[in-house]
Amino acid sequence: MNPPVDFTGPPEYPLCQKKVIFYMLKRKHILLLLEWYDYRIHRGVAQIARKNGWQLNCPKDILQSDHILSNREIDGCIALLQGTETLEYFRRNQIPLVDMGLGNHKLPIPRVVTDNRAIAQLAAEHFREYGYKQVFVLDPDNVKMYEERLDAFKLFMEKDGGTVTTFHSAGRTESRVIDELKQLASSQDRKLEELSVGFFAYQDTAAAEMISVCLQNNLRVPENVAVLGVDNDDLVNQGLTVELSSVDSDQEGLGAAAARTLLELLKEKKSSNSRTIIRHPPLGVIARRSTDCYAVENPLVANALHWIKNNFYYGIQASDVATAMGVTQQGLQKAFANCYSKSPGQEIRHQRTHAVSHLLKSTEATLEEIARNCGYCTVNSLINSFRVTFGTTPGRYRKVNKISNKS
Repeated sequence: MNPPVDFTGPPEYPLCQKKVIFYMLKRKHILLLLEWYDYRIHRGVAQIARKNGWQLNCPKDILQSDHILSNREIDGCIALLQGTETLEYFRRNQIPLVDMGLGNHKLPIPRVVTDNRAIAQLAAEHFREYGYKQVFVLDPDNVKMYEERLDAFKLFMEKDGGTVTTFHSAGRTESRVIDELKQLASSQDRKLEELSVGFFAYQDTAAAEMISVCLQNNLRVPENVAVLGVDNDDLVNQGLTVELSSVDSDQEGLGAAAARTLLELLKEKKSSNSRTIIRHPPLGVIARRSTDCYAVENPLVANALHWIKNNFYYGIQASDVATAMGVTQQGLQKAFANCYSKSPGQEIRHQRTHAVSHLLKSTEATLEEIARNCGYCTVNSLINSFRVTFGTTPGRYRKVNKISNKS
């Protein structure tokens, strides 16, 4: 018979002899201060914040900086501010800080900004593809980001024989813009309604305003003025009757890049002494109706260019273009030679190789699938044509230029 169990003594737990200590991880409190709020930047930062357990606050009353900073625990900040007083506060208090602007200050803090040279290059290439040699812009008003975009845009346009005219419209009023457009038309011995010119806006809201000015003054978009913006803001585009073409600057990716930079500073547990500028690349041009017009005077060539753009993936040749236009191949070649920079065959190859480039950067499609979808008979013909245009193989190009979804 078993002895009675003694319940008076302390129980023994052999498996729990070692004391387990739980350490509470300190939650990071991060500020996002955006003088020019963009929900996509906020979303990009929030993705990194969520992954790393940050408490992220994005106050809207940032002009009241004293109120924001007082009685608040702050472990780090991402800022896009015009003034430097608030930035200096973080620097003075040794709080890790990432600046998303190009303000004129000498603070030793890292910056994460858009790659304005790459944005300008994409814009210039887009206008060139549609035959625009004459493009106008507005005065950048001493905004550093706009100045960088303008300087690079002029460089790329003029490199290919183009001209960029800066409008110095006082207050950018509608009447002054129209007056300067009339002067531009007069310099080409044309009436205003005969004008065919491009407009590069530094951001989408300015592009939307220009579309409104044109429509209110009986100018057709894109036939008279082809309008290209920057940022690919879907809210701006949804309010337009003419859909806006825009360089997608990847604002969400920009916010995520700034947050990753701050994450590295937090790991180092100190503020930065670096003036490094990280340039975040754009995703590409999102082409819509506002630039969907070729700047050529010959209607035959304009129609042929549109036909090529809509049919190149069927494996067409120059003879097919001539047949579709109802002219001889020799007649079509002559018309192209008189008013366009490429022959029909060159334009077909251009459309195909650039479609291949886009698919290599933005998809995981195989070369066989890409060849089928871009009008190539074989993968070898795709590779050879691509190498001539881009100076490298599709595989190497994809490795270097693949658009990352990393957040």
